[in-house]
Amino acid sequence: MLTGWEKAVFILVLLGSLGATRTTFGRMFAIIGRGVIPIDWSLMFKNIPTGIMAFLGKPLFKTRPVVTIIHTGVAWGFILYMLVNFFDILYGLIPEFHLLQGSLAGNLYRLFVDIFSVVVLVGVIYFLFRRFISKDPALTINETVLVNAKARKGVFRDSALVAFFIFFHVGFRLLGASFELAQSHSDLYQPAASALAILWSNLTQQQLILGEHSSWWLAIGLILAFIPYFPTTKHAHLFMGPLNHMINGRDTTAATFETIDFEDESLEQYGAALLEHLPQKNILDAYACIMCNRCQDACPAYITGKPLSPAAVEVNKRYYIREHISELASGAESGDRMSDWMLTEDAIWACTSCGYCVEVCPVANEPMVDILRARQDLVMMESRFPKEAVTTFKNLEVNGNPWGQSPQDREKWIGDLDVPRMRDKGQAEYLYWVGCAGAYDARGQEVSQAMIKLMNQAGVDYAVLGTEETCTGDSARRLGNEYLFQMMAQQNIDTFENYKVSKIITQCPHCLNALKNDYKSLGKEYEVIHHAEFLEDLVKTGKLSPSKASNSKIAYHDSCYLGRHNDIYDAPRNVISAIPGIRLEEFPRSGNEGMCCGAGGGRMWLEETLGEKTINIERMEDVKAVKPDEVATACPFCATMVNDGIKAEELDISTASKDVAQYLLDSIVD
Repeated sequence: MLTGWEKAVFILVLLGSLGATRTTFGRMFAIIGRGVIPIDWSLMFKNIPTGIMAFLGKPLFKTRPVVTIIHTGVAWGFILYMLVNFFDILYGLIPEFHLLQGSLAGNLYRLFVDIFSVVVLVGVIYFLFRRFISKDPALTINETVLVNAKARKGVFRDSALVAFFIFFHVGFRLLGASFELAQSHSDLYQPAASALAILWSNLTQQQLILGEHSSWWLAIGLILAFIPYFPTTKHAHLFMGPLNHMINGRDTTAATFETIDFEDESLEQYGAALLEHLPQKNILDAYACIMCNRCQDACPAYITGKPLSPAAVEVNKRYYIREHISELASGAESGDRMSDWMLTEDAIWACTSCGYCVEVCPVANEPMVDILRARQDLVMMESRFPKEAVTTFKNLEVNGNPWGQSPQDREKWIGDLDVPRMRDKGQAEYLYWVGCAGAYDARGQEVSQAMIKLMNQAGVDYAVLGTEETCTGDSARRLGNEYLFQMMAQQNIDTFENYKVSKIITQCPHCLNALKNDYKSLGKEYEVIHHAEFLEDLVKTGKLSPSKASNSKIAYHDSCYLGRHNDIYDAPRNVISAIPGIRLEEFPRSGNEGMCCGAGGGRMWLEETLGEKTINIERMEDVKAVKPDEVATACPFCATMVNDGIKAEELDISTASKDVAQYLLDSIVD
C-alpha cells in the first residue's frame, strides 16, 4: 500500500521510536531498580495466569461495576489494537497483503476490529465526559491532602492527552479502513467502516488513496510517538499493572515486613525516608497506578476528612519521579524526605492499616506499606511520633502491655474459673492466647471468661500462659517501632519453645496476625486459630450445641485484621447463624469492603483529633442504616470502638455489642 519513499520514511520513524522507547523504558526500570529490596523477577513466569487475568481487567471488577465494564471495553479494544497495528504495518509494507483473506478467521478478525473500534471510541467519549463535563468527584482528591502542585492539573491534562491519542489513533484507523472499502466495495464484516465509506462515495480514486494513506500514517504515527512517551503517563498501568500482580510474591498480609537485622552494623537506614528507601516493588507501584482513586473510596482516614489519601501517595510518587527522572535514573540520591512531598506526618499517623487500599487496588499497589515504612523512619531514625505513642512504647517495654497494667495482674480475669496454666500443666494441645485486651480490658475479660467456659464444656485440651504471657508486639510494629516489636516477639518465642507450643487459639485478630504472620518473618511458624474459627469447628463437630433460641436481629462488624488481612469472613457469621432464631443482617459496608472501626495500625492508642469526625462515628452510619438489635464483633479493639460509637450517637441498641463467643455461650444450655 505504501510507496517506496513512504516505506523508507516509515523505517526511519520506526527506528527513531524504538530508540526513544529504549531510553524511556530503560529509565523507568533504572528508577525501579533504585529500591532497597530487589524484585524477584522469576515470579513473572510462575504467575503468568495471574498476569493474563489482570491484563484482561479482572481485578477492576471489585468495585464500580458500570465504569469497570466500559473501562474494560476500552482496555480490551486497546489490547486488540496492539495486534491490529502489527498487521496494519504489514499491510502498509507488503503489497496486496490482507490477513487471512477469504477465510472465516480473517472475517472474524475484521469483525472484531470493527466492533472494538466503535467500543473504544464510545468508551473514550464516556470517560472524557465523566472527567471533564460531569466532573465525577471520585476522580478528585480533597484539598486537605498533600498533592503535588503539578499533579492537581497534570492528572487531568495527562488523561485528556492519552484519551485524545486513543480516540484519534483508533479513529484514524477506522477512517483508513473506510477509505479502503470506498475504493472497492462494502464489507459485511466491517459494518462501521462500511457505513463510513458511504460518506466518501463522491470522492475520486486519487482522493480515496490519499485519505487511506493519510489515515494510515496518522494512526501508526500516533502509536509510534506514544510508545516512548508511555512510561511518563498514567496509562503505563496497562502493562505495569499486570506486571505488578505477577511479581507480587506475598503469602501473608502486606502489613507484615521483612525482619530488620539490628546487629548488622552496615545498615544506615531503618524504614523509608527517601524514595530509594522503598522496596523496588513499591516504586513500581507508582508506574502501575491507574489514578482511579478506588483506594480512597473507603479509606477510613480519607472519608472522615483526615489529610491522608492512599491515591495521593502513588500520584505524588509518580510526579516526583517525573520531576527528578534524570537524577533518579542516574543513581543520584533523591535527598527529599517523603514526608515533604509524598504525604505529611499527620497523614502518616492517620493510617489505620485497615488494608482496604491494598484489597481494592486493581493493579496490586500497596500504599499502606509506604506509610508503615515511613513510620519506621520517623520512630527509629528521627524519634518523631505522637506523644501518646511515647506512653504506649513505655507501657509495652516496662509492663508488657499497652495499658501499662502490672504484669502480675494478667491472671486477675480468671477469678474462680477452672483455667489450666502452662507452668502447672507443662504442655497442652492448644495454647489459649488471652492477649492484653483479654487480660486487662473489662469487655475483653468477659470474652476470655466465655471462651474458658466454652472450651471446658467442649473438653478442649488447652492451657494459658498467665503471667508468662506478654504482648505480641503488634502495636509496636504497626506504629513503626520494629526494635521493640522484635524484643517482645523474641520473649514470647522463647516461652513457646519452653512449652513446645505449636497450636495457638486467640480471640484478638491483631494477636492472630502477629503470631501467624509477623512471627513467621522471624522464622517461627505456628498454627494460629482465631477463636471464631475454633468455635465454628466445635459447633460443626457437635462438641458445642447452641439450643437456646434468640429473636435478635444481629449485624456482624468485620474486623480488618481478621477479614482483609487474614481472609476470615465466614467463621464469625457461621457461629452467630448456628444460634436458633438469630436473624443475621449485613451492613452496607461489609466483608472485604467492610468499614474500619478506627483502632488498627496502633491507632487504638492515639487520639483522633483530625478530620470532620472520628472513624467509629462514620461506622455508625451503617448501624443506623441497618438498625440491628445488637452488633456482633470478633475483635476486642472493634468492640471498644463500636460500643463507644453507639454510646456517642445514642443509638437504641439493647446491649450495644458483644463478641461471637458471648452469643454462643448465651445459647448453650448448662
